[in-house]
Order: sequence, then structure tokens, then C-alpha cells
Amino acid sequence: MKKLGKIAALIGTGILVISKFTFLPIILFIYRNILGLRRKIKNINFKKLNYLIFIKKYLPRIAVLILLITATTNNIFASTYNTDEYANRTLLSTLITSDEEQWSELIEEYSPTTPQSPIANYVQEEALQEVAINTPFAEDTEELTEISPDATSLVLINPEEDALAGENMVAQRQEKITYTVQSGDVLGKIAEQFNISVNTILWENNLTWNSTIRSGQQLTILPSSGVDHEVKSGDTISAIAKKYQTDADKIIEANKLADASDIQIGDLLFVPDGIQPTRVVSSYQPQTPQYVPPASNIDTGSKLLWPVLSHRITQYYSWSHHGLDIGDKTGNPIYAAEAGRVERAGWSNGYGYNVVINHGNGIKTIYGHSSKLLVQTGDVVARGETIALVGSTGWSTGPHLHFEVRVNDVTQNPLNYIR
Repeated sequence: MKKLGKIAALIGTGILVISKFTFLPIILFIYRNILGLRRKIKNINFKKLNYLIFIKKYLPRIAVLILLITATTNNIFASTYNTDEYANRTLLSTLITSDEEQWSELIEEYSPTTPQSPIANYVQEEALQEVAINTPFAEDTEELTEISPDATSLVLINPEEDALAGENMVAQRQEKITYTVQSGDVLGKIAEQFNISVNTILWENNLTWNSTIRSGQQLTILPSSGVDHEVKSGDTISAIAKKYQTDADKIIEANKLADASDIQIGDLLFVPDGIQPTRVVSSYQPQTPQYVPPASNIDTGSKLLWPVLSHRITQYYSWSHHGLDIGDKTGNPIYAAEAGRVERAGWSNGYGYNVVINHGNGIKTIYGHSSKLLVQTGDVVARGETIALVGSTGWSTGPHLHFEVRVNDVTQNPLNYIR
């Protein structure tokens, strides 16, 4: 007992010594400051105090500081919720109980099975060469499973018919033809009929997306998707391929050239998978008067297509923000502003999931913060084609589209180019 008493006394002495050098100075410091503050408050004459100076000078600063702290905190801790998470955070979800007793049991009922009459086999064993299962949702497996004779998804494939179909696919049209528009025709139907893109018909016939076709009108149909190019002075196969964003070997093969040098001025070359460079006119007009060329020399290009369903602009183009932010719902479609080739489709730290489309003539468009990408690098897209879905990935505080227009790698105000 005496030893325990001595140990307790030593511990108590140690605590007192530690408190003397740690807690006591802190307590004395706080006490002195409180006393000093009380003395200053007593010496203040509130009747003579000019409140107007305080309100004008300090109150606005305090209010701005509180707003900055609040906005910064919300941006740091902001998060995106899906539909289920958002519903669970509403007041309605708290009012609805989730007891299992209140939920009814789901019972699946099946119709009574009836005996089926035997199916006669009218196909000779020699003619039945191959049986394929047409199930689009089945996974690809290498193992073959047993197939019942009454399966509803069986397709009989005749080797002779399959060979004929392969020959028809190989026998591709090599020459351009003239098609007469019939009553009820639309460009999409005609393009599907000849297995070419709508842009190919537009480019070849000098049409735009605002053009109207009429019954009896003659349209030139190229052999496949692409453009025609008339060779001019200084043209080379590589330069033509670069201009239309395609491969030089495809041009040589499609036109049956001996080599890349087998071209002359005036030759009309077919450029397969080529993309006509976009001609977009900016609506920006400088304040200072400038010389305007004759009307015959003005480039009558079109405007870019508005890329989303919403027209709610949340942030405009400026020196610090090189694009246009358009607020929209998560999952809504994002459309290609003009035809072109996908130069990049992937993830970037700032843009999140984004798509870059090269439209030719040095014009590119960027679509940022997508929730899902529907195209890949190298894909050819048409004007108005859905390329992605609206989201809030990357450096974003809410679902929207960040849309940029770049001309010769210099950012421009999208509102000057967009419809």
C-alpha cells in the first residue's frame, strides 16, 4: 500500500509540473486577452460610433468572404447522384417505409403445357449443311450446345445461297450512276438504298442540309461513300488524302492508278471514305469598317449545328473560358455539329470523357464532360449524328456540354459559328 501511495504521489506531482508549463500559460494567455477585450469594450462610446463607415467598408467584404467560402466548400464536396440516389435523398423516400411486410409477393404464372404434335422433317439430310442459332443477346462461345428440333430461333443456311451472297457483296459498283428522285423519297432512304452516306449525296450534288429534293430531280450517286476531286496544279495523292482525311492507298486502288504519280491536271478522282472540308462562316463583324469583296467571291458556307437539345447557356465564351457551356440533363444526346472524322475520343483530366471532330479546313469541334462516348477515334460521323451523352465528368460541377470551336488550333467564340 505504501508503494502504491508513493507511485500515486509521483504521478500527481508529474501532472502538476506538466500542467504548470503547458496548460497554465495557455489559460493565463486567454484570461489576459479576455480582460483586455473587456477594457476596450468599456472604453468604446457606442453613441459616438459611426456605424455608416462600418456598414460601407466592412460589411460588404464580410458578405463576399462568406459567399466565397460557401461556394468553394460546395464545389469541393459536390457530388453527382444517379436517379436512384437522388430519389433516396428526397423527403418522399423518408415518408415511405420499406418494411418487407408491406410489399406484395411477385408470383409468376405459367400457362399449362399442352402436348405438341410431332414436327415432320421435310429437309433432306444432304441439303441440311449447317444450323445457326439467331440469338442476338447470346454470348459468343466456342462450345456447341445441343439444339432441339422445335427451337424457334433456328435458321437454315444453304451453302450455295451463302456463296451467291458473298459474290454479290464482292461485286461492288465501280461507276457513278444517275438516280431519279421518286415520290416519297428522302435523302436517308436513297443513301440506305445505295449503301452510301447522306453526306456523299449532299457533297456530290452541291446540296446542303437545308436543301429540298423533288420528284423527278436527278441525283448523281457515287460508287461508295466519299467525294470526287478534280486534280489541279500542284496536287499530289498524299495531299489529296490529307485534305479529305483518308488514305492514299485507297485513292490509288479505287481509281486503278499505277502509282501515286499516275495523275494529271484535270483528272477526276474518286476519294473513298473522303470527307468534304467544312466551310463555316463566322457571324462576327469587326467594329472598324473593312473592304468587302464582291458577292461572287464570298464563301457561302453554312453554320454549325446546335449540339444538344437544351439551349440553356450556363457560361459564355471569354478570355478565361475557351468554350460554351450548355446545361442539359444527364444522358441526353450530343450531336456532331458538322460532318467530319473523330480525331480523339477518350478521357482527359479537365474535359472528362470528350470527343474531338476534325471537319477539315482547319476547323475542329470539341465536346467535353460526356457521361458516355458513342464513337471511337477514326470514325466518320455525319452532321447531327449522336456521338455522346451529356454528363458531368472531369472538372465539372453539374451536367452540361462544354463545346469548343477551334480554327487552325485557335479557340473561337462558338456563337459566331453555330446556328
